[in-house]
Amino acid sequence: MRRKLAGALRATVAVALSAAFMLGVLVALSHLVMPKNNQAEFGQIDASAHGVAGERPNSIDVLFMGDSEAYSSFSPLDLWHARGITSYVVATSSQKLPYTRSLLAYALARQSPRVVVLDANCLFRPFSPGDALVRAAQDALPVFEYHNRWKSLTLEDVVGTVRTTWSDELKGFHLSAKVDPADASGYQTPTDRVASMPALSMAYLHDIARTCADRGAHLVLVSTPSTKNWDMAKHNRVRLVAEELGVDYVDLNMGDERVDIDWSTDTRDAGDHLNLSGARKVTARMGELLSGRYGLEGHRGDPAFDSWDEAYSRYERKVSEL
Repeated sequence: MRRKLAGALRATVAVALSAAFMLGVLVALSHLVMPKNNQAEFGQIDASAHGVAGERPNSIDVLFMGDSEAYSSFSPLDLWHARGITSYVVATSSQKLPYTRSLLAYALARQSPRVVVLDANCLFRPFSPGDALVRAAQDALPVFEYHNRWKSLTLEDVVGTVRTTWSDELKGFHLSAKVDPADASGYQTPTDRVASMPALSMAYLHDIARTCADRGAHLVLVSTPSTKNWDMAKHNRVRLVAEELGVDYVDLNMGDERVDIDWSTDTRDAGDHLNLSGARKVTARMGELLSGRYGLEGHRGDPAFDSWDEAYSRYERKVSEL
């Protein structure tokens, strides 16, 4: 019996040591392949969204999060010019909620926003338990996300430390002046139907809402205007979800908060996403809500935010060249 116990103990210790060794190797490889700055040139994935970490710590009032609907609809520099409110769009194409949660944690490591706006379109994007596990593994050990960087490693990757000194000049907004009219004939047709939402989405939403509350930030679910991605069935679902979470819901497609989008001029791809003209209308309405409902005050005239005036001047020049 003692020999069996001793053998079992040795086997357990061997397994534990092997696991510890493997974990140590993965940690070392993660440091090696992790981009040493938050720029695409350093290998950073979704650099525009990760540029929020390059902003001055605790200088961002509002985080806009979600998928391409978000980065096409919210223009932080227009919001700054009109209201003096600082914001950043932490959005990525086809964003799923596990990634939303990861990016929120990333942003909150350096920022303390008063409002977090989550575009509701990504709530309907399905993901599996496997997707969630992969995202968790990538967050814990970046080697699982950046393993392909071994082809471009430099000496700095070996000896350097991870920095976040870069910020996107448009604060995460994707600028497009292209015009491609939409057929809005069936847009927002009334219905009592309630759209289905992926089963795992609610669990992640609860966690996102709890994280925001713990950090003193208002979570606001927002439906941005889109003839292709939004309808009354989705509105009905998100309204119920917001009630369950105890958070605000703003639908910019209808009611008192509706934005007067001209679907012949304000979309770049036949109603899927807004262009600059449409985004400026959405941003103006969000500015009204952020100032009025949530009491956000502007920073215009504060020398600590002079860089925002400079960024807006560059933005104006870029827009004038379109």
